[in-house]
Amino acid sequence: MFKRRRPLTPRQNLRELLWPSMGWLRVVKYMVRRIMRLSDSPARIARGMALGASLSFSPIVGTHIMQALAAAYVVRGNYLGAVIGTIMGNPWTFPFMWFASYKLGVLIFALFGMEVALSFPDGITFWVAVDMAVHQPFELFLPWMVGGYVLAALTWPVFFVVFLIVVKRLKYFRQLRRLKRVHKIAREITGQDS
Repeated sequence: MFKRRRPLTPRQNLRELLWPSMGWLRVVKYMVRRIMRLSDSPARIARGMALGASLSFSPIVGTHIMQALAAAYVVRGNYLGAVIGTIMGNPWTFPFMWFASYKLGVLIFALFGMEVALSFPDGITFWVAVDMAVHQPFELFLPWMVGGYVLAALTWPVFFVVFLIVVKRLKYFRQLRRLKRVHKIAREITGQDS
């Protein structure tokens, strides 16, 4: 029912992921409206969104939504808020998030006396990095994962406070807009001029 007549090619899908044809402003407006319409408490919505955003630091791509939903179930966060929060991890932010995760993981392992840092070659490509991850998982993936989850735990309170303020404001403005509409309809019914 809601499918395209002509499905997008993989190249077009990648382009849509990196730069949506409808524009980033429209995507943001859509997300704001979805958050405003959630019928849960602002604290639960913010809890879910903070979980989704903070779990984006983990290096296990493709599981961020599942991790956020599982964590939202445990801490009673909003599920849709958790899914929306995972958008913080996107192709534009992943390199910075993962670099910070890896460096923190290496630092944590160094504090415990374990040397795990890899020396990356100058001309590193995606496939070289994949090969290093497969053949040297302890040196690359383990510190990256540990650093990612530690960063998730450290950033969750910050994300929670920010999202709580944003959600409360959005819900306040939605309620204000509703009241204005009700007053306008009431004036029209009673025949009063504004």
